[in-house]
Amino acid sequence: MQYDVAMKCISAELSRDLMLLIFGERPVLEPISGSLPSTEHRADFLARVTGPPNDDFIVHVEFQTAHDPNMPMRMLSYYARILYAHKLPVYPIVVYLSQKDAHIEATYNSSIGGRDVIAFKYEVVRIWELESAKIFESKLYGLYPLTPLMADSDLARCLQEVESAVRDKNMDVDSYTCTQIFAELKYPDEVVKAMMTDELLKKSTFYREARDEGIAVGMEKGRESGIRSVLSVRFGSVSARLSERIHSIMERNSSLFDDLIKLATTAKDVGEFERKLDQMM
Repeated sequence: MQYDVAMKCISAELSRDLMLLIFGERPVLEPISGSLPSTEHRADFLARVTGPPNDDFIVHVEFQTAHDPNMPMRMLSYYARILYAHKLPVYPIVVYLSQKDAHIEATYNSSIGGRDVIAFKYEVVRIWELESAKIFESKLYGLYPLTPLMADSDLARCLQEVESAVRDKNMDVDSYTCTQIFAELKYPDEVVKAMMTDELLKKSTFYREARDEGIAVGMEKGRESGIRSVLSVRFGSVSARLSERIHSIMERNSSLFDDLIKLATTAKDVGEFERKLDQMM
């Protein structure tokens, strides 16, 4: 779920730079609603493209962290519904974040009785095949958060480049947090977090919203309830055992509230949260 949220956070800039990467021209994108008729499913990202390499068309981008054998049918279904909804040509793209031991299809072909019914294909971008050095050289800021997953990635440089882009206002601060989320698909989360800058993390929407929610609940029900609320929002119910551990830490040192809220906001899962608690007790 956190990867879906993170991809939507960076999808507009990422999609614009994907178009430049594929077509060699930077188009004008006008984001449009991802809602499609006759379905509860939403496209990850849709935009109306104005300018090269064609007249107006719709770019449709789906983001995948894992192989889905039904992807060709899913993309065909999206294509038909987007075309029906917007009456414009559609250019579909699937972005795969990490390498899996599976053949990735990029077509859907159907024939009956030797008669071709449909031959459908879409663009596939394998992030692990891209070179981060070229992304940085070309200043494709929309792709910066994904550079830790690329073929030649050096995590330290990737984080430094993203941090520099944020400080120079070429990227928003949420992209820095998104970089952390994606980096943890490839690197140990402890390594990633140790290299991140707390100052920027605390400015991100992810951190502020979770912290503000925790503070609001904490003011109403007590600080421990605020921490449990953040954990519940992110990971589901909090066990009695974990609640007792939080209570024990807060009872010993209530000044750790901010640290616990930050940990509840940034931990990859409950297991990591509990491991970090051990270091506080």
